[in-house]
Amino acid sequence: MVRKESGQLRSVCLLSTAALLILMSAGCGGSDAATGASAPPKAQALGAAGTRGAAPADDRNGATAPSATLSTPASSDPAQAALTTVDAYFEEINRASLEGRVADVSATAMPGCQTCVLDIGVTQNFHNQGGHTDVGPLAVSPVTMGPAGEKAITAQMTVAIRAVRVLDTAGKVIRTYPAQPPRAAAAVLWLTTAGWRIENFLYSKGPS
Repeated sequence: MVRKESGQLRSVCLLSTAALLILMSAGCGGSDAATGASAPPKAQALGAAGTRGAAPADDRNGATAPSATLSTPASSDPAQAALTTVDAYFEEINRASLEGRVADVSATAMPGCQTCVLDIGVTQNFHNQGGHTDVGPLAVSPVTMGPAGEKAITAQMTVAIRAVRVLDTAGKVIRTYPAQPPRAAAAVLWLTTAGWRIENFLYSKGPS
């Protein structure tokens, strides 16, 4: 069952994408800044993957294709519908960062999604600095969907953090953040009355 798999995934050392952005902010006032963090151990396997995948973002902003938004008509295929939710989530985080606003993931994530709150916090941080990013901070690989259960499904992908510059309204660099290597990730989704929603993201501690 997917629920059991979720519990197994939680036993892996995990770190959210948002937390990585926060951690790497130390000492990053200029373009030559470095994180100074030692390399963590290699990620453990996140389990078997299915066959469905999304097309990767191929532009520098990391925005997904229009079909990834929740305005797309509902699919009769549960895996495809859940995939649309995952794609729309990452698109919103990237677009909010580019636009200098706080991300709104209420259409894609459950209220109790803790890692989602951290991702929102990153966009809040950019907004509070009075700026916006020059690129979408998250580079997401094609998403692979696991087999759909009656009410739950998992999605697997790798997520890398791009090098980001925070710009003010005049285009002046306020702050820079270095890139981070890809990390294996899994999203756990549950079917609600409003459709598929993300319960949580699980990120491996080490680069994948």
